[in-house]
Amino acid sequence: MNIGISACLLGECCTYKGDNHLISELLVMDDFHFISVCPEVMGGLTIPRDPCEIISYNPLKIISIKGEDKTKAYLQGSYKALELFKENHVEIALLKYKSPSCSCDKIYDGTFTGKLVDGQGIFAAICQKNQITVFHEKQLDEFIAYIKKRRY
Repeated sequence: MNIGISACLLGECCTYKGDNHLISELLVMDDFHFISVCPEVMGGLTIPRDPCEIISYNPLKIISIKGEDKTKAYLQGSYKALELFKENHVEIALLKYKSPSCSCDKIYDGTFTGKLVDGQGIFAAICQKNQITVFHEKQLDEFIAYIKKRRY
């Protein structure tokens, strides 16, 4: 089974700080094939990069802490990552919590103060609109139970 995953969760140093969020338990899950993406990098953003937050959904606007509009890069990268998932028949994904791209639960509120609000990252929302079930790394137990159930 092919499973989509945020590249940083597999140890790729692609976060805005240039580090990763490796979940070592994933490295021993050899029953599954991970399709690794970083929509931000796929959209042309650098490593490291300024932190960005979603400041509005309608119209969509994602800005950096310096006030630069990064919406286009986030959208381009999200659609490139979605195409990779589709090419590999990904139906389930484990994505990065709190990310303006990948979060499927909580995001920062757009003020760069560290406050979390209910919301989705752009890529997570696009995945769900394309019938890809998404989890974030704080839901690891639920994710593992779900994929094991789907395998049988």
